[in-house]
Formats: sequence, C-alpha cells, structure tokens
Amino acid sequence: MARSPRLHIYYGADAFSAREAVRRLREELAVADSNVVRLDGRSSAISEIAAAAHTATFFAEPRLVIIEGLAERFSGRRRSRSRQGRARNAGPASDLDQIVGLLSDLPDSTTVVLLEEQPAPAFLDAFKRVATVSQFSTKRGDDIRRWADARFKERGGSITVTAIERLCEIVDGSHLGELAQEIDKLVAYAGGRRIEVTDIEEVASGAISHQTWDLTDAVVAGRADRALRVLQRMDEKQHPKQLLLSMIVRQYRQVLLAQAMLREGFSATQIGERLGITHQFPLGKVIDQASRYPADRLEQAYRRLLETDASVKTGVMDLDTALDMLIVDLAEIANAGRRRAAQPLAARR
Repeated sequence: MARSPRLHIYYGADAFSAREAVRRLREELAVADSNVVRLDGRSSAISEIAAAAHTATFFAEPRLVIIEGLAERFSGRRRSRSRQGRARNAGPASDLDQIVGLLSDLPDSTTVVLLEEQPAPAFLDAFKRVATVSQFSTKRGDDIRRWADARFKERGGSITVTAIERLCEIVDGSHLGELAQEIDKLVAYAGGRRIEVTDIEEVASGAISHQTWDLTDAVVAGRADRALRVLQRMDEKQHPKQLLLSMIVRQYRQVLLAQAMLREGFSATQIGERLGITHQFPLGKVIDQASRYPADRLEQAYRRLLETDASVKTGVMDLDTALDMLIVDLAEIANAGRRRAAQPLAARR
C-alpha cells in the first residue's frame, strides 16, 4: 500500500517541537480555525475518530484532525476497573487494525496527525505503510544551542556566544517550550540590540532557574549537574534548604503514589484528585515521571530520601552537605535504573 501524505505520526520526548511541526503543517495546508478538530485518542470511541476523519468540509476546504495519545490505549498502561473501561481502553489488536484501516483511506481534503509520546514499536509498525512518521527527540548539547540560535534569528534577534551558552545552561532541552518563551522575551527586551550575558541574568534566570519545580524535575530525571546548578542559584536567593528537601521528598512521594495508582488502573483525573493536584501541567509531570521510573529504583530513592531527612533532623549530617550528597545519590539511582531497563533481558540474568 502506498504511503499516505495525509496521515502523519509525530512522536518523541520533545513535545514542543512536535507541536511546532503541527503548527507549520497547518500553516502549509492553510487550514481555517473552524476546520481544526482535536481528539483525545485515549478516550475517544472509534466511531468518534471515524466521524472526525471522514467528515467532509463544504467546498472541499482543507481539514486537520489532531489525535493525541492514541497509542496509550494499546499500551496497557491505562486500564479502567470497569468492564466497559477495559473494553474501551485496553486496545485489542482488532481495534488497532480497525483504526489503521479507517485512517488509511482519508478524504482528499483531510489530514490527520497522531501526536504521541512513546508509542510501542507494534503501534508504529501497524501504521508504517500508511503514515509519514517523524520522531522528535530531546535536544542536547550543540543541538539545543543551534536550535536556540535559529529561533533568535527567526525572531529577528541576535545574541553573543557566551550569552546563548548561559541561556542553555539555565534551560535545557527537556524544557524547550520554556526556552522558546525566554527567547521571545529576550528579543523583545533587547529591542534590536545584541543580547549579552547580563540580559540573560536580568531576564531569564529569575524566571526559570529559581523555580522549585525545576529543581525537583532535574532530581527525578537524574540530572545531578543541572540540579546542583539550580540549587546553587536558589541558595543565592536564600531559599530555605529544609523547605527544598521537603519539596523533593514530596515530589518523590507523589510519583510513588501515582505509580501505584497507575498499576491499579486509576485515570489521570482520579490520580489528580487523590494527590490533590488540580492543574494539568504538574499532574502530567507526575504521571509521566511515574510511568518512566523503574518501580524498584523509585522505592530505593524514596528510602534514601527518608534516611537523609532523618539524618538532618537528628543532627547526624548538616543540611548543605546532606542535600548535595542526596542529589548525586538520587541521580545515580535514577540513571542506574534506566540503564538496567535498557539492557536486553539476557544481559540482566
């Protein structure tokens, strides 16, 4: 079967670049706002997907259908406790075949984009003959600097080499959306002149690196280098370190509880209610971290946190030393767990 130019799969950890690709595709196709349809692939019925994909527009106007998270219903990660929920979300192979079939024969005026994070190889394989597949991986090192430099030029700004290096220290490729916002803000702030390191410190540092969530995100991700840099800058702003330790403990506790609830088949809404997280962004972060972190390593990390907390409170260790050592230890636990998960099964025996 010939590859369809009207069906696209955009996937990978770099969700910002994937969404930017959707925006560019929409501009290229000249799709009006009224002809853009968005569906949650995790919960939408097959009949809803079929209706969205095959509804024709008046005068054959271009139409764009964006379906997010469709692969999750076939991954087994999200299952409802009810029989109806299992039938809807477990994603039997016949359902996948049916969806592949209905998206393989789209009207000439309709383009469909599947936005995914980590689709299983079997999901991608099912679509490989009918879809254009694009992966968006997290940018690192020189790639992130080249991306940032290109965005500055696209926005009509210019920046020194040292300034762009400093900016990319503050915001890495895991926070590309935030980096894009800071670039846009810096270009407006500079007003046409070249951006210097002092501009970065004035505009970007306070907005991003002093946020507690930036520290906890870096710790959970195993990024000790970034976490320690953020911690140092927070210390300069006199953030109480006992509070920071408590926030790290709280974050791991939420991830641990979320992981247990995912195993029990709780929905994202139910997890948010149980954890008391009302906003979608932090809830999505916790669920994502819970989905990625190996369970045995997560329990080991949480025990290490409790040991550190007890050592500080009983005076066995001073807080500054304990927090630095803890960040390094947690990074090692996280990275060792990911290395083990990446090994072939035979290598683990």
